[in-house]
Amino acid sequence: MKNKDFREIQVSSSLLVVIFLGVLALGVFIFLLGVSVGKKQVQFSSPTRIVTQQIPEPVKEPPVQPPASESQPAMGEAESKPRAQEPAVKPAAEKSKFVPKKAPAGGSGLYYVQIAAFAEKAPAQALADKYKKQGYTAFVADPRPADTKTWYRVRLGGFSSREPAVALLDRLNAEANKKTDFRIVQD
Repeated sequence: MKNKDFREIQVSSSLLVVIFLGVLALGVFIFLLGVSVGKKQVQFSSPTRIVTQQIPEPVKEPPVQPPASESQPAMGEAESKPRAQEPAVKPAAEKSKFVPKKAPAGGSGLYYVQIAAFAEKAPAQALADKYKKQGYTAFVADPRPADTKTWYRVRLGGFSSREPAVALLDRLNAEANKKTDFRIVQD
């Protein structure tokens, strides 16, 4: 090959800086244009939906009656010993002063203590049941439509102001003898 077939382009350093800055400015402009178009597409494609969840009130079960053979003596027999008085069971709502009477629906502006979030509903429901047995108003909040991943959130309470939720969080931290990862959220 001969040297005459190729031509060398010589660019001064100041011209090279101008070319580099021009390419950089063009790249930034294209990026920002793409971001603004993307934001408009998201606004047009999915309108905001508010989904509320109705949480049913717990069903109060009637007391269990003993079988007829134990509760009533046979005809002609007298009961030989008096029955011991059974202790009264307090309802779950009376155990804790931090428990509201009813678990309200989501999207209501109420405050909750969120204690966990699970990808599966079964472990979330099991944890909520555990806290219900301890006397708290616990429920599992269904995933939000805007979530990128499905999360079943376990929450306690349903307070109209933040102060009772903070008191409940402090109480849960005291029961655990450490600072927990629980947090206060508002629907």
